Order: sequence, then structure tokens, then C-alpha cells
Amino acid sequence: MAGFHALNTAMFELALAYKEKGMAGYSELQEREFALQKQGFRAVKHQSFVGTGYFDEIQNIVTNGSAATVAMRDSTETAQFH
Repeated sequence: MAGFHALNTAMFELALAYKEKGMAGYSELQEREFALQKQGFRAVKHQSFVGTGYFDEIQNIVTNGSAATVAMRDSTETAQFH
């Protein structure tokens, strides 16, 4: 129940911030995420957090390295967090 309320409150606040400030509202959310990394927050790197690299590797194994649809190669996350 707490997760439901936390998720919906956060999304509502993000929608309001985006309505009032545009991308700056979203940027403020990201700044809070970056600050939380010191306390163990890992979802900033969202693709890695959900296991995208693992599934890319499986796809490359199955296709013998010829997969054209892997997500992490040339992703903004890979470029941003090297």
C-alpha cells in the first residue's frame, strides 16, 4: 500500500513540476536521484538497474554476436555513466 501511494504521489508531483517548470521540473527530479546515490539509490542508471546488460548478453549469445537490437550498445546511459 505504501508503494502505491509513494509512486502515485511522486508521479503527481512530477506532473505538476513539469507543467509549471517544463524540463526543469524533470531535471530537479534527476538532481534528487543523483543526490540519493550517496545513500545507495541505484535506479539512476535505469537500464543497468533492470538488467538490460544481462539480456543483451543473452541475445548476443543466442545470435552468436550478431544481434542488432541490443539496448546498451551506444545507449545514452553507456555514454553518460562510463
